[in-house]
Amino acid sequence: MVMWDEVKAVIASNQSFVISSHVNPDGDSIGSALGVYECLKVLGKDAVVAMNDAIPAAYTWLDPDGEILAPASEDEIGRFADADVVVVVDANGWDRLGRLRQPLEESAAVKIVIDHHPYSELITPLSVIDTKASSTAELVYDLIDSIGAPLTSRAADALYTGILTDTVSFRFARSAPCAHIVAAKLLSTGVDPSRVYDQIYNRNTGARTRLMGRALSNIQFTGRGRVAWLTVTRSMIEETGARSSDTSGFVDVTMTIAGVEIGIIFVEGKEGTVQISLRSRPKTDVNQVAVALGGGGHKNAAGVTFNGTLEEAVGTVTEAAVRAL
Repeated sequence: MVMWDEVKAVIASNQSFVISSHVNPDGDSIGSALGVYECLKVLGKDAVVAMNDAIPAAYTWLDPDGEILAPASEDEIGRFADADVVVVVDANGWDRLGRLRQPLEESAAVKIVIDHHPYSELITPLSVIDTKASSTAELVYDLIDSIGAPLTSRAADALYTGILTDTVSFRFARSAPCAHIVAAKLLSTGVDPSRVYDQIYNRNTGARTRLMGRALSNIQFTGRGRVAWLTVTRSMIEETGARSSDTSGFVDVTMTIAGVEIGIIFVEGKEGTVQISLRSRPKTDVNQVAVALGGGGHKNAAGVTFNGTLEEAVGTVTEAAVRAL
């Protein structure tokens, strides 16, 4: 059981909060941030959720009124310095916040970190890090329960989304009993699992589907077929009318291929960067690959922001992946 007393005391004694998470937000980062946001609003606090990047289409249903600042504008970021408290969820380093790093890290606000990633570099006096948790959403549920705040339907949907997506529909090895227990509690509040799944996985746009087709048509293998990778260039994104965030989930398709131990996707950025996501079977550790390149995550799911060309990224990371087998 996580001890939340100090976090609860800070929440009780302050009024304004900024909640943020890592670049390229996913289901857990969005779900966790919204869970904290909803809790704070119920408690009568002033709160805002801000992200470096746009919310992927699969999760916009959680924010129908566009309350999340994603991507946060420079003017909006400039106002964060006045917040009493900064809450960072699902991120293990300040550099994972992108453009929000400097204003939030340098802010005089009290910093709270809630995370489940190993090798965390984002340590504050109020860091709650539990690497045994299936997701950060699981920890946020525990916080809300500890506070005794009512769980809104939006918070329940958001937290269930975080658990569902970070365990890949409860398929990852880290789907410990506690993840199922918390999920069951969320279902008991009225969460409709079929609806949540449908919103996340069955609402692809034509642009995203075309982009996925382009990416899969160029799949490549190395390491005797044990490493598979996809590449998505800027031109592919523009030609299909898609967004970079539409590539979320593409890498998981590589893990449906027989014999593949490690799956990778390389997404070319706008400014000499490449966003890389890695997946692996339970026995293979891709987090070590990501950490060595300045990224991180979990044993079977990790990410890296690579500074360089797409060709350089593919060469460096695929070689490291083969060595990790």
